[in-house]
Amino acid sequence: MVDTGTPISKAIRLFATRGIGHAAVVDENNILVGILSVKDIAKYVVEAFENAGTVEQATMEAVLDTAVAEISTKPPIVIREPDLCKAAELIVTRNIGFVPLVDDNGKFLGGYAELDTAFELLDSEKPARRYATNNVVVGEPEQPLIEALGFMLEQGFRRMPFKYDEDYYISTMSSLLRAIVRKPRAETLLRPVAEYASPAAVLNYDEARVSDVAEIILAITERAVLLLEDHDLKAIMTERDLVRAYMDEKECSRMKY
Repeated sequence: MVDTGTPISKAIRLFATRGIGHAAVVDENNILVGILSVKDIAKYVVEAFENAGTVEQATMEAVLDTAVAEISTKPPIVIREPDLCKAAELIVTRNIGFVPLVDDNGKFLGGYAELDTAFELLDSEKPARRYATNNVVVGEPEQPLIEALGFMLEQGFRRMPFKYDEDYYISTMSSLLRAIVRKPRAETLLRPVAEYASPAAVLNYDEARVSDVAEIILAITERAVLLLEDHDLKAIMTERDLVRAYMDEKECSRMKY
């Protein structure tokens, strides 16, 4: 939860250090104003760069000082009764990552994120590959940071795996944005994306269970696991994939609201 005047730079640090991708934006009365996502921030940063024309002309300090209320998604999709199944269906059908819970006056009470479903899947023995995302888009380690950020936005994902030598790594929107916050200079935007990546968590494509993936995703800030077969990348499993696994496990789609 962040207040309306919180600068983008602070939100980026919050997202990166806690491994989250969304925050509720509230006013002084705790009334929900909007939802801020890491994609909202990435879009704003990329558009600021494009509008500047060249990297050298981009004034990143001014961009990073922008209040979150200016770029948050409004109006937010909300629920008024606690219900993880309903929240999971909204996440999947509306393509959102966070569903806030509010009272009748719009006061923010809490909410459900994609990650919440992972806690409910720690005992699931179903094959992870059943819910994983196939046809994984793999990036290039030498791709400039600002291009990688724009590419992720264009493709609609928040993290991008790539192979460096014989190992797999993952770069996330949050890690790239944090790099900009730490050094808001033109040369940062042109640094290779590999400099801001972490070794990827990997599991065997045929052997991994949903519970294995849920446990790892809860433990790492990248919130993703690569599924390999003979050292080749076959699929990726993220928070969103766990939401779909949860809906299947709890038969959410059969429930009526």
